[in-house]
Amino acid sequence: MAIEKTAVQHLFFPVLINVLTAIQAVDPDLVNLARAFKATRAQIFWKIEFPTSPPMFAGLPIGSTLAVVGVVVGELVGGNRALGYLLTFGEGQANTPMVFVSIAMLTVVGSIAYLAVIIAERRVLHYVPARRLFGKV
Repeated sequence: MAIEKTAVQHLFFPVLINVLTAIQAVDPDLVNLARAFKATRAQIFWKIEFPTSPPMFAGLPIGSTLAVVGVVVGELVGGNRALGYLLTFGEGQANTPMVFVSIAMLTVVGSIAYLAVIIAERRVLHYVPARRLFGKV
């Protein structure tokens, strides 16, 4: 349970800061116009704030890789069967190949988390120009 809390804490703050910044950057005249037309708070969010604030997704790639770091830190402290434990175990046994393989696997897991967020961002924000990924659009 402590491992999941650590990962959530590493993910939460970068995403929260970017979401709050994105919501505050919305044009207040659009919000006032919607209020003049008696729009509810949910309608204002879904029709104005969400579509006009793509920076909301800016914190997710950073947060996803930090979540992997949080999981590893939790496993280093209290784990007994995952990659963080394998890293500590290999270090204690002076097993350099085991340490490098666990680092390589953590790199793969972090890369997959990052790519999953980029793919989700492209699907949700299909109306925004695509971000360059590995030098391609």
